[in-house]
Amino acid sequence: MFQRNSVNVGYNVQASIDSKNKLLVEYETGDVNDTHALSTMAIATKEILKVEKMDVLADKGYHTGEELMECEKENITTYVSPKAPSTKDTGLYPVTSFVYNREEDTYTCPAGETLTTNNVWYNHSNPGNNPPYRFRRYTTPACKTCANRDKCTKQKQNGRTIDRSEFADSMERNNCRVIANPNYYRQRQQLAEHPFGTLKRQRGFIFTLMKGKEKVLGEVGLEFIGYNLTRCVSIIGFIELCKALKKVLFNYFKPHSTILFKPF
Repeated sequence: MFQRNSVNVGYNVQASIDSKNKLLVEYETGDVNDTHALSTMAIATKEILKVEKMDVLADKGYHTGEELMECEKENITTYVSPKAPSTKDTGLYPVTSFVYNREEDTYTCPAGETLTTNNVWYNHSNPGNNPPYRFRRYTTPACKTCANRDKCTKQKQNGRTIDRSEFADSMERNNCRVIANPNYYRQRQQLAEHPFGTLKRQRGFIFTLMKGKEKVLGEVGLEFIGYNLTRCVSIIGFIELCKALKKVLFNYFKPHSTILFKPF
């Protein structure tokens, strides 16, 4: 993985934390970045918690249109920090200055002209491990005679174009929620950073001793179980935790055959 212009060999561990008890719920390790981890982790967490709907808070590394849309399908409301729009045309009108009109399915440019689409879906192939996605292109013939053309585009023939991804609606809904609820989104850092800070600083878990995904997840799981047990002592107390563990073990072994222990 790349970190501060250097290459580090390691595992990118994903984890989800519930907001009520601050317990680690689900964990996984996979890709070198967070781009495609959101929906998988969120859906798995929702199933473990056995809830009908759920909110998920995440930083901008998880902001991917397809992942946001998959969460919506599973009744998961996302609050993921938006990424700044990427553009290579510095000094020109940014994409954010073009206003999308949902009812007419058009864009309005800074000069007040309307950009329309031919309703054809095009395929865009992303480099690396990013999956392809579809988009529609919006244009206007007004670019040919626009007095602000040099402030908008360097294209001499076609003029300015705006591409709208098939995931744009999900991304816009997410972005509006984050902007409208800044204090709610700030809880992300309080929830996610605290467990990892405790494991790294207080318990020295800054690297794994094992190699290979299965073994690494086993090691991470043991660390997380230890953290959760400590949290449970703080939440319900040591005596109540012992009672709960005893009840769980009793229910687990009850349907099984009788187990006899004898000394060697």
